[in-house]
Amino acid sequence: MFENLHSFKVVVAEASDLISWLDFLLDNLFLCFDHYIYKQCIGIPMVANCAVYLANLYLFTYEFDFIKHLLKSNTCPVVHRLSLVCRFVDNLFVPDFPDFENFMYLNQGSFGSGIYPETSCELNCMSKDFSCKFLHLTVRQSPQGLSCDIFDKHSQPEYAGIEMIRMPHVDSIISMTAKLWVTNSQFYRFLRLCSFKKLFVFQMVSLVVFLKVKGYPLKILLKRTRGLLIKEKFLFGISTFGIFKMILLWVL
Repeated sequence: MFENLHSFKVVVAEASDLISWLDFLLDNLFLCFDHYIYKQCIGIPMVANCAVYLANLYLFTYEFDFIKHLLKSNTCPVVHRLSLVCRFVDNLFVPDFPDFENFMYLNQGSFGSGIYPETSCELNCMSKDFSCKFLHLTVRQSPQGLSCDIFDKHSQPEYAGIEMIRMPHVDSIISMTAKLWVTNSQFYRFLRLCSFKKLFVFQMVSLVVFLKVKGYPLKILLKRTRGLLIKEKFLFGISTFGIFKMILLWVL
């Protein structure tokens, strides 16, 4: 049953119809790249409207079966360790759990079963170090615990040759107020994701300098930044005036 929030109409679909629609969708996935049309046989392209929901449901069914298997086998300590694992669609974050590789796949591991089918869910380990890149974050392990910083893959060397437009152009037809809202959104993004003061300051300095290079008036950018900091009063254990002075020191 589906409810259209705009027209308040309800559409009822039989389970057999949903299965038929999904079968058709998964059997008819085509992509256009460089003037060629390709048929995708494994996985589902993320541009499909239902792709994220299908991917989550697909992976969840295997994860749920594995957890049920562990509970029946009375291996609760492993279940507790798995509670620290995070998944966002097809990205896994596995902190401090080296044994995870021993039961990643079905018919693998000392528990008589694994999690995912290896033929369609091959996992690639990106890092076994004290830091790793997860989505748009750099996660580091320290004596104080886990800390986070912003990770921008567009800054990586392999993407250097790709032309990208970032942030609204200063001469675009949208209002200056709308353009400057970039400062607001990024400010709260950095504040939410940066674990330490120096990381937050570095990201704010980088943002202001980047927008200045694009032609934004520095005076207005600093005034905007100062206004956002004033609203918070204290951040990272010091007054926001002290943080603003640090930003000024690097920008000017």
